Amino acid sequence: MRDVAELVEMNRFVGREFLLWLWFESELFETNLKTSGGRVVSLWLETHLTLTMENEEARIKCPMPAAAPEAKQALQQGKLPKQARVHAILDEHEFAWVMKAEELAIGALKIPAQLKAESDKYEALYERMRLTEELCAVLEALYADFITLRLAPAWEETIAPELKRWARGKSVDEKAYTALKGKLLKRPR
Repeated sequence: MRDVAELVEMNRFVGREFLLWLWFESELFETNLKTSGGRVVSLWLETHLTLTMENEEARIKCPMPAAAPEAKQALQQGKLPKQARVHAILDEHEFAWVMKAEELAIGALKIPAQLKAESDKYEALYERMRLTEELCAVLEALYADFITLRLAPAWEETIAPELKRWARGKSVDEKAYTALKGKLLKRPR
């Protein structure tokens, strides 16, 4: 039987594929992502992106690294995102963080300015905790949707080829992808 460390090591690609899928969806839907539960979030990659394959690494630093030609070239070489600065708008709140794909970890999280008066520090802390929980809930919902898609036979048959087309700079049939995604993510109520 495999130990936990070995299983984690074998499955590090999942976090990288999740970050790739978020990047793909943010471009395909012009930053407007929607979870199968109906939550809407504007999400995009900003300022820096690191892609790796084995010992090779590409680091891209610019205002919109996902749009840089070097980013798609790295994808075409088989590199997957390892780390990226992500920006999101959820309801009227803006968040920014570093997504570490292999660990599925959030670092350097910036949440909206404190909404409560500075005089009540406990209330400000609770507000920050609530906003962090709200962001985590949306990310968990997006991850659950990704895992559902990733485990479906349609991933290899349809979705992965569309991701490859997108990485090569070819157009993706947004309507067909959206219909397939909707069909696969349909959950019993």
